[in-house]
Amino acid sequence: MSARQTARGLHRDRSGGAALEFALIAPILVMLLFGIFAFGWSLNAESSVRYTLEASSRALQMNNSLTQSDIQAIATQKLLTLGLKDVAVTIVIDAASGGFRMAHLTANYAYVIAFPYFDQYPINYSTTVTVPLVAN
Repeated sequence: MSARQTARGLHRDRSGGAALEFALIAPILVMLLFGIFAFGWSLNAESSVRYTLEASSRALQMNNSLTQSDIQAIATQKLLTLGLKDVAVTIVIDAASGGFRMAHLTANYAYVIAFPYFDQYPINYSTTVTVPLVAN
């Protein structure tokens, strides 16, 4: 068999083409899938932090005498049941205007997306809830 016949035979043989194409594309598709999952999980974490901040603000509305550490403790307790930690909650209360004060609760949270063999990508979230505080 000559080299020309061997080349023609290989040219017509398509038996491994699909496997080769899949081997080239599969790592990219797997990384895309993991990226979509990680980003969705970070959005879930953001939603959980927002929910906890709203629950903490309702506690502040019910009891205006709560301090920064009390609100942080309420938020930390709720976040730990959701599997989240290292969330900083701050409170800023405006001066009384029109018979009530406004409280601004802000939560800062960093979610780190880690891919094997790549850098870590932190996503920093900050969310604020504003609630009126009626005098007791």
